[in-house]
Amino acid sequence: MKKSIGTFDNQELYLIVASYRNNNRIYLAVETEEEGLYADITINLPDMMLPDDDYIFVNGDMTRELRNFLEEQGIIGETLETYQYNMGKYDMAKIDLDLIKKYDPDGFKEYEKNSDDIEL
Repeated sequence: MKKSIGTFDNQELYLIVASYRNNNRIYLAVETEEEGLYADITINLPDMMLPDDDYIFVNGDMTRELRNFLEEQGIIGETLETYQYNMGKYDMAKIDLDLIKKYDPDGFKEYEKNSDDIEL
């Protein structure tokens, strides 16, 4: 069962954990109970390398207010580096996988299963 990450903009937000099909990187988003998807947290930049599984590229379409809220909750860390990719600039940030697992345990299990299925 999902656990609320807190109230933002007068709405209770819940974390969604999944994986991108083409490379099994972690996908993060937030949703509300009433309206569903609220915002994507991550963006998949398949041509860009990440140091490890606990790093993400932050979706540039997310509002600064939501990003600040997610940083305050510990969902995403501060920007480590910013990369130019096609026409956009995207921040790389570290995430706390143990904390993320607490907010969406079922989604995290599925993400781990998909990550384990990668054939190198």
